[in-house]
Amino acid sequence: MKMRCFAIILLLTVAASSPAAAQLSVTITVDNAYGFGFGPTAGMTTYYGGMRNLAAGDIYVNPPGAGVLNPSPPYTVLGVGAEQYVVPSPAPTDYVYIVAWSDDAVYQGALAGFQLQGGPLLSGTGWRVFATGIDRDSGIESDTLTVADLGLINSQIALANANAGGAGSSVGWVDQSGMLPNAAPGVGALAIGPQNVNGAFHGYNAIQGISNQSQWMWYNKDPGFFSDPFTYSGEGSGGHSEFLIFRQQIGTVPEPSTLLLAASAGLGLLVFAARKRKEAAASRAK
Repeated sequence: MKMRCFAIILLLTVAASSPAAAQLSVTITVDNAYGFGFGPTAGMTTYYGGMRNLAAGDIYVNPPGAGVLNPSPPYTVLGVGAEQYVVPSPAPTDYVYIVAWSDDAVYQGALAGFQLQGGPLLSGTGWRVFATGIDRDSGIESDTLTVADLGLINSQIALANANAGGAGSSVGWVDQSGMLPNAAPGVGALAIGPQNVNGAFHGYNAIQGISNQSQWMWYNKDPGFFSDPFTYSGEGSGGHSEFLIFRQQIGTVPEPSTLLLAASAGLGLLVFAARKRKEAAASRAK
């Protein structure tokens, strides 16, 4: 009986891991404008963008609201607080991308949590950022990046991959130490802020729906000069070379087919063990 129950549980686990159940939960908030998506090293193949939140209540207030995009200008997300999405799960070899920029006033930062099949992927340490050097301003109603702008975004990703960013950019993907993937120095650095806990980010409460282990992140175009890139302090009309593109590779996540194979092997072992026990019992009865 125990073996039969275990087999049923195993089959239910496989069913829950089937492609039909391959959905990804995302909770994200950015001060102020953003989009996110998934794709290989070359760029995004899926993109969810055009988000523009200006008031503090649209960024920091809890609980999160559904990420429903108003299809007409000013492209604000309906509701208040962080946005929540349920989207098709990307490939395990893909990257998570976030594009973001601010209104060059008061505060700025990005915070997110992606609930992948293999576990959570959180904003913060381990990410890289490319500062394009292009000035976008979330205070301008039409200044959004929708799926129609995916070509523009991917052209910037191509520059980052080639360490070919122009004047005002970070040159390529920089880490927290300001280093490029080829171990050469870039310009500026990934800025990592406090974790998502009450009061840590400018006195705001933790954002519900995002792990307390998630960290606020941004870009610091001159770490030797700007001690707090999350607070606007006169860095100029372009802010910290915004718009910014953050990315982190998803990593190795078991595919449903792999899980099915493992489950089949597990069931095979159970059947084999049951047969051996039956044979042993029959042998003792002789």
